[in-house]
Amino acid sequence: MQEQRVIYLLQQRLSGNETSAEQEELYTLLEDDGNMEILMAALTDLMWQAPAGTEPVNTDARTALLQSITGTDLITPFVEVPAPVKTIYRFWWAAAITAGLLLATGLYFLLRPVATVKPAPALAQRYKNDIAPGGNKAMLTLADGSRIVLDEAQNDTLGQQGNTSIIKTQNGQVQYHAAGNTAVVTFNTLSTPRGGQYQLTLPDGTRVWLNAASSLHFPTAFTGSHRTVELTGEGYFEVAALPGKPFLVKANGADITVLGTHFNIMAYANEQAMAVTLLEGAVNVGRNGTVKKLLPGQQARITGNNSITVSGTDVQEAVAWKNGFFIFDRADITTVMRQLERWYDIEVVYEGAPPQMRFGGGMQRSLPLSGILRLLEKNGVLFKIEGRKITVLRS
Repeated sequence: MQEQRVIYLLQQRLSGNETSAEQEELYTLLEDDGNMEILMAALTDLMWQAPAGTEPVNTDARTALLQSITGTDLITPFVEVPAPVKTIYRFWWAAAITAGLLLATGLYFLLRPVATVKPAPALAQRYKNDIAPGGNKAMLTLADGSRIVLDEAQNDTLGQQGNTSIIKTQNGQVQYHAAGNTAVVTFNTLSTPRGGQYQLTLPDGTRVWLNAASSLHFPTAFTGSHRTVELTGEGYFEVAALPGKPFLVKANGADITVLGTHFNIMAYANEQAMAVTLLEGAVNVGRNGTVKKLLPGQQARITGNNSITVSGTDVQEAVAWKNGFFIFDRADITTVMRQLERWYDIEVVYEGAPPQMRFGGGMQRSLPLSGILRLLEKNGVLFKIEGRKITVLRS
């Protein structure tokens, strides 16, 4: 009942129909740390109902809102301190997510009324050369080695590979349209830089989202008994169902085999483990002769010793990047900063050992880098900013 009430109050706030009594009730709930988990769950549910990727019309209002969020303590933090690692759960992420929901609908508000706070001169000086978030950027390499910079290409037919046409659509995606039988199969590669992402539709209708610093090597037509592609980095797949013709993704020496399903593969070389997360359908994850079957809501993690561990997981966290968010669950600072490195195209170094903290929560990927760093600083993480080089200082 309590969670339903929280969702109702947040929906009233979002719609602008709340009464003064409902507003006061929401503020009271926000002040009580005992409601932390309920509020986090409610805000997460509302976040996934929001349209992803939409931008506010009034950028000045957005900037003012960001400054007020990052410059003021909105909610008293809830902190656990189990030795020797400190885990921090702040409600800054909830405030920012809710703000993001309203930005998508053209409304602007804060969870609690606060005065606009001007950053101190030293802080303003440090962030004077802010870094914008990543966006739709990718390079398409054709079979003959020629390259097309997709974010600069016109929305039109980009080329022909055998009987397959390559088209850039109005919404900035690339689609492969195969027509008739293909005698000779050629291969293309779509690659995203750090600070880039892109969406691709393969010749069989399979849709692929590539995260930053990733690539997909694929045929321009699927012939034979399998549909095989090769992934580096991270990608989300919605596989077109073709009975009798399995879809196979090769990544970091692992084989992920499906018939028709939705799943995410995180296979960055600098991460501690490769992760395959299943949202719909079923997949087989194999490596070095070991094969594990995943069911919806499960994740397979493959470590350097080639072991495959399957467990239940929060699929929303795994695909948050695709939907325009960072989400962390007890992540250490190095995990957080690796994601920021890829999305903001920055270099992160550490002064001594990284701070022993773990973070829970999320933020929109559309925020400038300063918005993320200021929130981390409120949790006691200190930075030195030199252009695109970010040094994490001793706490």
